[in-house]
Amino acid sequence: MPKMTTAELKALLAAEKADALSAVQSSQLSVERTDAIDYYLGDMSRDMPAPEGRSRAVSTDVADTIEGMMPSLMDIFCSGDEVVEFHPVGEKDVAAAEQETDYVNHMFMQKNPGFLILYSFIKDALLSKVGIVKVWWEEEEREQRETFYRLTDEQFMMIVANPAVEIVAHTVHEIPLLAAATEDTPAKVASEAPAAEGPPAETAG
Repeated sequence: MPKMTTAELKALLAAEKADALSAVQSSQLSVERTDAIDYYLGDMSRDMPAPEGRSRAVSTDVADTIEGMMPSLMDIFCSGDEVVEFHPVGEKDVAAAEQETDYVNHMFMQKNPGFLILYSFIKDALLSKVGIVKVWWEEEEREQRETFYRLTDEQFMMIVANPAVEIVAHTVHEIPLLAAATEDTPAKVASEAPAAEGPPAETAG
């Protein structure tokens, strides 16, 4: 095994130190999250333990504070028509920026539960010191059935050439000077869209 250089040794020790500190901080954060949830639920048994058979202390200060802050924080993102706005870099980008703004806001607030995602994200950050939103691009396949009547051969071949269409039935009717056909064609259409959700804060390590 080749001898380790001084620089390599320092890098190794720095990495080990960072891992150790990260583990300590993660453990401390886990304890703080547990305490915060207890306080949010009004449980004061850790700080003010009650003797057996006696009433215990309950305080909702943490819950009252967080719930009192949520409306004003949600207003920052949801009070207007746009959660996100894209600004053009130049005059040629104005139309594209407007389209991007409309698309992102539509996908986040209409196609996804944007309000609930933001609510969970902000509340988790206040209560557990971390707020997480998971974002991904989702592909799904939908199937729909369509029936076409009195198509010409050219029209029928255009449908057959579509890779997303599966012909399940085809009836040909011979008509003088004009060929017509009836097709029963279900189409499997693949659609793509961005999706988002807010996972529980306790799963964030």
